[in-house]
Amino acid sequence: MALIYSLKYKKLNFFQKVLLEKEGEIIIDRQSFRLKGKGAQDTGENIYFGDIKELSMKDEELSFTTLRKERYVLGNFANLFDSFLKDFMRVRNEFLAESLFMKVGMLYHEYDGHAEIVNSFGKIINKGKSRIQFYEGSVVVIPEAREVFVVYPDFLKSHEFDEDEYVLHMYLDNGSTINISKLGTSFEDAQQTFESLLGNMYGRVVNNLKEFLPDLDAATLLKLAYKLKNGRALPFNALKKIDDGMPARLMDLAFPPGSPFIDKCSTLKGKDNDDNFYLGFSFTNNINTHEQVLKSWFIRIVPEKNIAAVAVTSSPGDNSVYFFRIIMQKGEAKEKMPEKLSEIENLMILFKGDFSAITRDRKDLRKSRYKTALKKLSFFRLLRKSFIGKITATDAKKFEEDLNTIYTKAQTFQIVS
Repeated sequence: MALIYSLKYKKLNFFQKVLLEKEGEIIIDRQSFRLKGKGAQDTGENIYFGDIKELSMKDEELSFTTLRKERYVLGNFANLFDSFLKDFMRVRNEFLAESLFMKVGMLYHEYDGHAEIVNSFGKIINKGKSRIQFYEGSVVVIPEAREVFVVYPDFLKSHEFDEDEYVLHMYLDNGSTINISKLGTSFEDAQQTFESLLGNMYGRVVNNLKEFLPDLDAATLLKLAYKLKNGRALPFNALKKIDDGMPARLMDLAFPPGSPFIDKCSTLKGKDNDDNFYLGFSFTNNINTHEQVLKSWFIRIVPEKNIAAVAVTSSPGDNSVYFFRIIMQKGEAKEKMPEKLSEIENLMILFKGDFSAITRDRKDLRKSRYKTALKKLSFFRLLRKSFIGKITATDAKKFEEDLNTIYTKAQTFQIVS
């Protein structure tokens, strides 16, 4: 059932000129809301939650800009602004959580608490009172009056439960810290839930690895699972720290005998060069046979050529290697490698390595499940802009010729549309 509130609203253009001002109502539905004036003849205009670019609240007014650079100001809710704001943000946040792949797996538990983000520069972003949802593969934080955000265990560097201050600290790979406080009497239960979430994740990965690498001991499997999580890329040069034979074992796992990617990978790596080479693995359950299915891929970053290459090596009949520029115009590619690697890892983990999301036309994506992600997820937009092309050649000579063409394109420093 739609939610309806009376209000006054203004629509402004990019230059802050008022285009219209009406007294009427807002009708909030699951994916959008309608602003309309009084009278049956006024049909108003529909605005999708995914089209909102920026949103702010001040003096009992909600203002936002759309992707078309139009600005709206909603006010005069009488004494119902707080009620409206909670309803509006609740519906919008639920929409975003579903549309941006935040809810991963089964819901474990939900708690009330207080959330804040401390970014890598030390700036505190207060999200306020929130619902904290623990899923199998994510922690979704839904603030009462701010935008929803998510923490994926894959990108969690470490965590700490401060039992003196009753705060959960989550330290992310990007340098940010998420602080969850005011859990009240639920603190210990939330601690157990979160530890169970992580423990079950590692347990699943260990069991899957045991199936494909049956002769590895438990300690080695646990070390590997800790690095891999749900599909993180493993730096090849660091695998020996886990076990001396690990690099060779994982190469055999990623490249079965006769794999067309062995020669391609060797060409990309160059002679005896394992720098900036990564292997990735994930596991899915076959819905028909209930057997575990292994997906494997490699990432090779060549900073001197301004290139990041990625290929799924476990897909029968698919010989494609995908190529992305590291930098688009200016700068040093070597300095930007971590960002490009992170973008590719997000694609492999959140989108399950669906490269059609990168290669498909924008108009087609607007009709797909990626339509909101295209507007809201920066890594997705950056990968699409930096995508140069793919090579499908199976012949080694042809692959090398096509690769040289890719290298030339990568160093033209032109924005890809």
